[in-house]
Amino acid sequence: MDGQIVRRYAKALMESVGSEELDGVLTTLRALAEAFSASEAAAVVNSPLVPGQEKFALLIEPLKDALDPKLYNLLELMSEKGRLNLVPDLAEVLAFEQKKRGNRFEGIVEADTRLEADEIERLEKLLSEHSGAEVKLTQTRDDYDGVHVAVEDLGLELSLSKSRIKADLLEHIQRAL
Repeated sequence: MDGQIVRRYAKALMESVGSEELDGVLTTLRALAEAFSASEAAAVVNSPLVPGQEKFALLIEPLKDALDPKLYNLLELMSEKGRLNLVPDLAEVLAFEQKKRGNRFEGIVEADTRLEADEIERLEKLLSEHSGAEVKLTQTRDDYDGVHVAVEDLGLELSLSKSRIKADLLEHIQRAL
């Protein structure tokens, strides 16, 4: 239920704010989401004993001059409805929608050895051709005995494991004998 509500808020915000202003609004929402994760702010936001208007007065009202007026009005509405705790989810949905609109997605490559830049570029090109979207990969070091590529927002995942290839090769040889 909350997911549908968050998507409605995100849609309304995207329609009211231009695409040029969306980056700034998203940056602000991410900062608010991070602030809401602090223990003191989280206690206020999630407390059923603190009324919505008081939460708004404590957390959002001091930022009125720094916030986009449309974002401020949305946060005020969310506070009135008792949904100020959905700000982190709103930031996530808005970030995903922005990636989808720009047709640019990010993924990770996990491997036990460092891949060369041209190899990562080839993977990016292959995934871009397959998905029809621009894919940017970053490599992380892991103990995985092969290569694991994941672009979560597109639902793409690719794994090549040395041990799995070895097991498949041995099984194939056994069948041939």
